[in-house]
Amino acid sequence: MHRPTKQLSLKRTVKRQKGISFGIVTLHCFVLVVSLQSAEQWKPLFNGKDFTGWTVPARGGQSLIPGEAGWKMENGVIVGGQAGPGQRGGNLVSQAKFKDVELELDFMLAEEPAASDGSCTTCTYNSGVYLRNGYQVNLGRREAGEFIGIVVHRVHPKAIKGNVLWLDTGDEKFPELRKKEDWNHVQISFKGRRLQVTLNGTKICDVTDNPTDPAEAAWKEAGPISFQWPHGGTAGGFAGFVKLRNVRIRDL
Repeated sequence: MHRPTKQLSLKRTVKRQKGISFGIVTLHCFVLVVSLQSAEQWKPLFNGKDFTGWTVPARGGQSLIPGEAGWKMENGVIVGGQAGPGQRGGNLVSQAKFKDVELELDFMLAEEPAASDGSCTTCTYNSGVYLRNGYQVNLGRREAGEFIGIVVHRVHPKAIKGNVLWLDTGDEKFPELRKKEDWNHVQISFKGRRLQVTLNGTKICDVTDNPTDPAEAAWKEAGPISFQWPHGGTAGGFAGFVKLRNVRIRDL
């Protein structure tokens, strides 16, 4: 006589569990849709054809057109470091300003001649990405002490020549991570005070910095993105280059 009651109770339990499961799935779908809607779309930072929206500041004079300062666009690849006759290179600076962003790109550095063991005590050939008026994600050769890491210019006991302070020496901890004479993929995430860098799928930097010096107030605000004109350092005479491609950005 009691079996129908048990079956009815069991059916109610099953329906209740199905209702809960349906509710959980619906909630997950809602969260996913909201996340996708809130995530900004990726945008190319260059148009792949020319340097519209970019300039090269000149000291004591008008800014230069990048093509007249040695920067080239070759089949969508940005090339810097080899200025032509009468040209003087300089940093490639965006006219737009950015603050909390995610930026990713591929880069390749020329390999400056070094000793047989790979050391190079005098060369400092490197490039980099400047963010928010004060932070630089350095793109360098660890053999020369120029790591892929985070640099600022700040008076500090640990600062080296020119008040260069390494906040994180990045790939110094990963000797074989940067590929020589090949493309390397860098992802940069800068949100609030936290700056993270990932190289070829491995996170190499995770820095939280809080500028307190009034001279560094602009570091907390939006600023242009710029790419450093590579140089041969004290070695001199080295016609190297930096190449960039697939440069894209999105707001965070």
